Amino acid sequence: MTRRTFVRNVSAGIAASTVSGAPGVSRAAARGGKGLFEIKRVADGVYLAAAAPVYKVNSNAAIIENEDGLLVVDTHSKPSAARALVQELGEMTAKPVRYVVNTHFHFDHWQGNEVYPAAYPNVEVITTEITREALLSRGVPRIRDQIRTMPGEIAKLKAELAAAPTAGRRAELQANLQQAEAYLEEVKGLSPALPTMAFEQTMRLIKRDREIELLHLGRAHTDGDLFVFLPREKVVVTGDAVIGWTPFMGDGYPEDWVRTLQKLEQLDFTHMIMGHGDVAGKEWLRLFRG
Repeated sequence: MTRRTFVRNVSAGIAASTVSGAPGVSRAAARGGKGLFEIKRVADGVYLAAAAPVYKVNSNAAIIENEDGLLVVDTHSKPSAARALVQELGEMTAKPVRYVVNTHFHFDHWQGNEVYPAAYPNVEVITTEITREALLSRGVPRIRDQIRTMPGEIAKLKAELAAAPTAGRRAELQANLQQAEAYLEEVKGLSPALPTMAFEQTMRLIKRDREIELLHLGRAHTDGDLFVFLPREKVVVTGDAVIGWTPFMGDGYPEDWVRTLQKLEQLDFTHMIMGHGDVAGKEWLRLFRG
């Protein structure tokens, strides 16, 4: 399957279905964090932190509550977003975050890492061996790339704002400009926190009331995609290997992606917490895979 065919199949699936209709998911109102996240219960002790739309996209997060602490999947594009979620976690429970998992090396899934060791000194940050190497070879250099290119992006926004034809468009561009300038300042001050633990294919965390499997099933959105599988709860966390719309293909492997998602479908689950978008089930996985 070619990259073009894969994108066409995914786009067709998105046109045919929405992800918001997954059954059995109760919803909580957005609270705290300046509206950056909406916390939704997926299963007992398992939550989606659904990211609100912003100019520089944030990933969703998954929150898994264990008897001795929390596991959080992905840390968004900037520390302020991670701090907003940490604030919400503090309102939900007094338990500390024991583990942070990075599903892959893209900026919107790990650039908030530094917040967690600062808030929880004993936290372990986990990913695949491939992704840890990718963070060093591509993730960190892309921070420098953002610092170099963001001023041009900001200048373009200013030019568009000056030429905006309507009050509504001006308000939209003004908000985008403010967010872009704030984002650049945050990126300039990043202190990247790399994973402290890494694995090749499988890692299992056995808790008193929960089993958590961390899996590398093959190349997909990137070469090191990590899935989190909860066999008892029948929930899987996919990162950007499955999302609610057409995926970014720049670091992807279309043919391998299909095979990896075939492996994913073989797992016994009913709900997916995706990197972007609402909770979905296997029907959406099949449509996304094409």
